[in-house]
Amino acid sequence: MQDIKQEKIIELFHKYGWEGSVNISISQSKTLEYSPLHDELSFDSSQNVNTSITFIVDHKKSVFSIDGYSLEKIEYALKDILKTIHFAEYDTDIMLPEMTDCVEKDFSHPQLDAITFEDLKKEFEVFKNFCFKSNISREWFSIWNHSATHIFMNSLWAYKVQKDNGAFYYVDILWENGDKKENHYKYISTKAVPHITQELLSELQEELLFKISDSQTKILPGKYDITLERDVVIDFLDIILSNLGAESMREWMSLFSKYDIGDRIFWENFTLVNDPELTNYTGTMLFDKEGITAKKTVLFEKWVLKSKFYDYKNARKEWLQYLGNSTVSNIELIAEPNSHYLEGSRVLFTHLMAFHTVDESTWKFSLNGEWYLLENGQKKEYIKNISLSWNILELFSSIKAFWDDVKTDGNFKVPSISFKNQTLI
Repeated sequence: MQDIKQEKIIELFHKYGWEGSVNISISQSKTLEYSPLHDELSFDSSQNVNTSITFIVDHKKSVFSIDGYSLEKIEYALKDILKTIHFAEYDTDIMLPEMTDCVEKDFSHPQLDAITFEDLKKEFEVFKNFCFKSNISREWFSIWNHSATHIFMNSLWAYKVQKDNGAFYYVDILWENGDKKENHYKYISTKAVPHITQELLSELQEELLFKISDSQTKILPGKYDITLERDVVIDFLDIILSNLGAESMREWMSLFSKYDIGDRIFWENFTLVNDPELTNYTGTMLFDKEGITAKKTVLFEKWVLKSKFYDYKNARKEWLQYLGNSTVSNIELIAEPNSHYLEGSRVLFTHLMAFHTVDESTWKFSLNGEWYLLENGQKKEYIKNISLSWNILELFSSIKAFWDDVKTDGNFKVPSISFKNQTLI
């Protein structure tokens, strides 16, 4: 790849009378995968470069993406944009944010170059050499480390660089006895090099053995106190967050469109924060795609809507300074934990499927999933195929208790939550 020279980009800005910006994303990865079926171990190392160009002329904006990076490709894209930009949306609030600052920050730890194939292989060997019990086999293993460099520059000479890294591992085991099968897996994303331990594999195995025990209990359709494990809570929060965009709310394309800042919406004892600098989480962000420095933002506080996700155009429409909260970075749910959060809950949901079927106009859902029958706050039986039906806004207004099981993985610092009086069918 050519060296990225800011002055050469500025020359193109001037040559074409261009007001706009360039975003360059350079991603690298190292991956190890193991397929037990053929006893195959594979290792891959790759690098990808993508460039996004934003051109603003007379309050019209066009965005053009290209694979790789070169001055020739950027100039070719600019010529194409100039031919078509008069078809773009006109809006007096479409303007280039007035930024001239230059800043670099490296959130990487450790550096990808410091991670070798042998490092990944050692983690895999813990999995391969673990003594699983009879009828339990290794189904799949993968471990992936990546780094990303994001470079932003605009026609006002702003220049920003962010470096970051992350990793994930996936472990899957299978119990098989004749025509009966059951699997159990673990997926973790993290800022650090993930480590596969004997303890983790023992827990994975014990959970699988619990799942294959014969279920004798039938639960009748009705209303019950239930608990959603944190990953299921995150799936619901994803839908809530996707409806918080200022533009979709302004254009009445969001269920939040009927609400204003300061309106009471959810249960009063939790706060939801978007925090780009939350330590050890993977959504760390120095700046957004418009080059605006990302800032910590309270989205909901004690039932009250406090903020939306604003890009520069929609911040101007509400007479706001550009806020640096245009997109999700790290999400933290802050609430008072309760060590007895399972008390009274009849069902613990660990997985719900088909979130894409949630009705976008009403947020009503009926989702099938995997769950544990609870007795006195303890797992009693594992049962499949029961549906949870309700409305997301009503669900989060029926919170009973929060647990303290937040984890430093992914970009959500979120606990498991218990809910009152939910419909099971």
